[in-house]
Amino acid sequence: MLQINLEKAIEQLKKNNFKKILVQIPEGLKTRTDEIALELEKNDFEIITIMDPCFGACDIKIEEAKKLNCDALLHIGHSEFIKTDFPVVYAPLEYKLKNLETFLKKILDYLNENQIKKIGFVTTIQYINYLGEIKDYFNKNSIGVNSKSGEKTIESQVLGCNYSSVPIEENILYFGDGLFHPLGIHFATKKEVIIANPLTLEIKKLDKEKNDFLRKRILLIERAKDVSSYGILVSTKVGQNKIIFARKIKKMLEEKGKSVKIFAMDYISEDKLLGTNVGAYINTACPRLSIDDYSNYKKPMINAFEVKYLLGENYDNYALDMIY
Repeated sequence: MLQINLEKAIEQLKKNNFKKILVQIPEGLKTRTDEIALELEKNDFEIITIMDPCFGACDIKIEEAKKLNCDALLHIGHSEFIKTDFPVVYAPLEYKLKNLETFLKKILDYLNENQIKKIGFVTTIQYINYLGEIKDYFNKNSIGVNSKSGEKTIESQVLGCNYSSVPIEENILYFGDGLFHPLGIHFATKKEVIIANPLTLEIKKLDKEKNDFLRKRILLIERAKDVSSYGILVSTKVGQNKIIFARKIKKMLEEKGKSVKIFAMDYISEDKLLGTNVGAYINTACPRLSIDDYSNYKKPMINAFEVKYLLGENYDNYALDMIY
């Protein structure tokens, strides 16, 4: 169960004498908007909740907070990822797990059965609060655990655009749910990834999933190769804006005789691109757009780091960027 703990955030807001607060809530928690606002108002804060979509710690509504004459932004669901010139207080979400030790015993049995005595450990922000307990358990049971901080990430934290915290060990244990992050870890580092999902209690290695992922990426890139014009998508979100990279890609493609336009927007979506006269899109914003959401677009969309394959690099060396 996901928990919202506002105690530390409230303490920090009070310590800095912030009164007027702009609250930013991720999409999955918008149903709890009233509950969050009421708790903050009980502590004498004046609350405005911004209802625009929020997709991560790279999506920080600083300018909106300034325009609304707020003292600070309270960003719920994530940890700090970018430095800003405006006060931002973070309240990460945490999962409350039941029977954690039972699941850790199951992971231990899996590791012993596969003769794995040392692992690199990574997870997402929702499970970071269990890091110490998990490391202690494995160390006490003769499993070496290596973890590290990355660039802009805390110890063991991986993001969909940042895998710099992945340790050097050959076997990486991803403690979390979903396939997006473990696939990213594998294709960014070429390491074996063991998924330990504390919600389903499933433990497995990536096998069929990574082959399916690569096949889908190659098909998309090949479709994008067949067109003569491209739209490079640039987000104006403070943590996603890669206009310099977009201009570099535009120049590369134009040197190959392609027609290229740059399209900028805050929230990238198919409906905003209707009527654009291009054959394919190149995404410089969140990589998840063209990995998880590509089927929502009528034209093929690839990520910016895949342009090199568009231009002829061999797929045998297909890899994601360590930091996108």
